Amino acid sequence: MPAQIQIINHRQFAWLIASLLSGGGLISIQHELIRLGRIDAWLTYLFPGLYALLIGFVLTQLARRFPQKHLFEITTIVFGRWIGTCANLLILVHLWMVLMRDLRAFGRFIGTILLPNTPQEILVLLFVLLLAFYGRTSVEVVGRVNDLFFPFFFVLLLSMPFLLSNELDTQLIRPALTVKPVEYFYANVLGIGWFGDILFVGAFLHTIWSSKQIRSAFRHGTLIATFLLTLSLLLQVLVLGPVIPGHMVYPNYSLVQHIHITDFLDRVDLFILSIWYPITACKDILLYLAMLTGIASLLKERDYTSINSPVSLFLLLTTLLAFDSAAEVFSFGNYSSPVIILGYQPLLLAALLLFMRKYPVRELRLDQAQSGTPSPGKQQEQPAQGRSDATTSSRFISRIECIRHSTWITAGNVLLLLSACLVFLGIWLGMTYAVVGTLSGIGYAICLVGAVVTSHMEMRAAKKFVVRHSSQT
Repeated sequence: MPAQIQIINHRQFAWLIASLLSGGGLISIQHELIRLGRIDAWLTYLFPGLYALLIGFVLTQLARRFPQKHLFEITTIVFGRWIGTCANLLILVHLWMVLMRDLRAFGRFIGTILLPNTPQEILVLLFVLLLAFYGRTSVEVVGRVNDLFFPFFFVLLLSMPFLLSNELDTQLIRPALTVKPVEYFYANVLGIGWFGDILFVGAFLHTIWSSKQIRSAFRHGTLIATFLLTLSLLLQVLVLGPVIPGHMVYPNYSLVQHIHITDFLDRVDLFILSIWYPITACKDILLYLAMLTGIASLLKERDYTSINSPVSLFLLLTTLLAFDSAAEVFSFGNYSSPVIILGYQPLLLAALLLFMRKYPVRELRLDQAQSGTPSPGKQQEQPAQGRSDATTSSRFISRIECIRHSTWITAGNVLLLLSACLVFLGIWLGMTYAVVGTLSGIGYAICLVGAVVTSHMEMRAAKKFVVRHSSQT
């Protein structure tokens, strides 16, 4: 791939990450989080989000030192042939288990909600056929499909508070931050079991040539997913209470069933499922392509179309034989995934950070090439070109866009640190002073929204850096 040709852009990369983290987590784990966190369950995505950002940081550092290489190739270079191959096999085995988990969980959900008379084997077969079809394409195709549906998915979740406005009861989340620290910690560990899947996105590091865009995409996608999942949990507690969702299998679907638009439009759940399904499909297709990429790297190739059919058949057979009941699927996904992830990922990430230091950074540092603030001459030329009649709002927007890329990163980090401090403060003093817990919860929500906004502006600033550099070269 030429140095300045991208397969997908950083926005598509960010939205794929958001779909990966939020697609499956909406149906599989949230009832467990409510059972542990109760009224404070909506605050339990703090540590998982920070853990995903840590993985994104490590992968960004790898992309800076090994441009046009994906995670499996980088692991072989850093650790050597034999140790690197063993590390890649470990990642592939975990990826295989995640795909089996998601396929059976998705089949159970569809079989319970939409097609109760259809055998589970047929539902899994149809989904594997979909994976095999996209296995002959590339991540570019999945990125474009995700581009079509993720905006609707995002807007849909944002509109849920308005659609459920007549069902909300704010008394159900008061007093805030009264959960026991141990239970809050356990709930966060369960979330890490799903957010750790972001490591598999490293199989597509070679699709974007700028490490700045990779870093911004990781941060933006992770924060969007954290925000959407937090909003979903908050609505479940506000509508269904802190007890009932913990005893439901699919509390999100029960939440959607509470939406009634006038007296004749009460089956909004079918419309919402038609938007949610492509998001989950893109998530599993992305994981499947990552698995094909990893297997092809063991064969010293990047073309994985020749192994698509046997891998999909192997995945189908093992998925059907892996679990006997829905209880096994949920137990494995919610309780085994954190153990598997925390059993090898921290050690792998630490080893990559340690051994990659002997390799120099090979990508141009755009902060040194271009400053985030335009030169005075350029600032004076714009009004002369017809912007003298700009409104106050346009001047404000132009000033916002002149803020440097590093400034947005710093602002986002400060907001994340502040949100963590507010949660710790609320847990410490919330039981004694109810007002402290309430204010800490409100402050956490504000900081999370602010972090999403700063990550979006960070992506815009990274794009400007890349455009300026490419125009000069």
